[in-house]
Amino acid sequence: MALDSAKLIVFLQSHNELKIIDEPLDIYLEIPQLAYIEVKKSTSKALLFTNPICAKSGKRFDIPVLMNVFGSQKRLDLLLDKPIPQIAQDIRNLLAFTPPKGIGQLFNKLKELYTLRYAFPKYSKKRGLCQEIVQMENLNLFDLPVLTTWEKDGGAFITMGQVYTQNLQGTQKNLGMYRLQVYDETHLGLHWQIHKDSQHFFHQYKQAGQKMPVSIALGGDPLYIWCGQAPLPMGIFELMLYGFIRAKKPVLCPCITNPLFVPNDVDIVIEGWVDTTQMRDEGPFGDHTGFYTPIEPYPVLEVSAITMRKKPIFPATIVGKPPLEDKYMGYLTERVFLPLLQTTAHGLIDYHMPENGVFHNLIFAKIKPQYPSHAQQIMHNFWGVGQMSFVKHAIFVDENAPDLTDYESFGTYVLERFAPDKLLITEGICDALDHSSPTFAHGGKLGIEAITPVSKPHFKALSDEELWQKCAHLFPNAK
Repeated sequence: MALDSAKLIVFLQSHNELKIIDEPLDIYLEIPQLAYIEVKKSTSKALLFTNPICAKSGKRFDIPVLMNVFGSQKRLDLLLDKPIPQIAQDIRNLLAFTPPKGIGQLFNKLKELYTLRYAFPKYSKKRGLCQEIVQMENLNLFDLPVLTTWEKDGGAFITMGQVYTQNLQGTQKNLGMYRLQVYDETHLGLHWQIHKDSQHFFHQYKQAGQKMPVSIALGGDPLYIWCGQAPLPMGIFELMLYGFIRAKKPVLCPCITNPLFVPNDVDIVIEGWVDTTQMRDEGPFGDHTGFYTPIEPYPVLEVSAITMRKKPIFPATIVGKPPLEDKYMGYLTERVFLPLLQTTAHGLIDYHMPENGVFHNLIFAKIKPQYPSHAQQIMHNFWGVGQMSFVKHAIFVDENAPDLTDYESFGTYVLERFAPDKLLITEGICDALDHSSPTFAHGGKLGIEAITPVSKPHFKALSDEELWQKCAHLFPNAK
């Protein structure tokens, strides 16, 4: 069930999952704050702001702002239109391909392979629905209702942009999800962290002394943007995952001013070129860790065209302390990519990233240990694979442990098996957004093996006063 923005609005309304707000509201802090409050409710809805304004300039926008589309488990399930375990199982079946035994298995295997026909995008030569209006002169990014979320943000940021790039030869395509700072009418800051595929492509163009084409799509099927943050191996175009899940080929149309292709049914496309010799300070930006990211130099996109539908909708999300939309997007990623992780981590049964750990900061893993140091082996495996290499703290338990999402039972199970000699302390790569590391993108990591029960004397919980008496002299800066 593919959904463009117009169909999405009707779909959400039909399931009572959308609030329409017609009151004029400011793109500076006001709209984001309402979305921030809404998404934290147990009964949260998606929000459509039909009359965004800029109080500072007096500007009124005729482009509605859509937020919190992924902001609940119910909406996530509705948008997928397919059980998440089924998606994971479909991927597992493909990864575990073995020669069929008998005619029955042969037909089942052929059926599984036949689903791959949807994974390859269809490239059209015609103009797309997203190109009903084409602007190549008098371009102005401030004509879009781009939000400023937090007071100390460096400016307005596009937060739901699908960033399309390709390598220098045009043989590898990439879809990423990065924040985009609006500098002025025709320039955007591209927050490509050093480990991302787009950054690797950037260096190819830089070494060749060429400008790099970049296109940013907004809107269309919400699954496009989720695919943009999916941790696929380098060289695999993320829209292949879209086609596989939707069982429908994504149809791509050519951009007007650069050689890239974008989905035909998105709402807005910002086309441009990056001069690889130029960098510009980007940030600060209020991030999901609860801190502002520092000001740092990043590539700059010079806009060459803006195209859109006749009645576009502008998608946006809130970035801040969890739980927010990225909680549910991250859950989908966690479940869908478990089979892929199991192909390299032998003995891995399950894993879970608690929202309080803010993704890469904490992971729980359940394994079936089969030999000495098996847990440590998988720890090293995690720290060497894609975005999993950003994980800072990993706690490993065996197959007898309670459900990883039952935090109280899980915590008790770990405490009964915790021993200092079962700690693995190391250093390595960290997320560029990690504010706690002493050096940029590098810091400490901790692995805990909590598998073997240990004999400990009974202990009682200390009061705050008793704990303070024991700790105050050890930590002079503590309060």
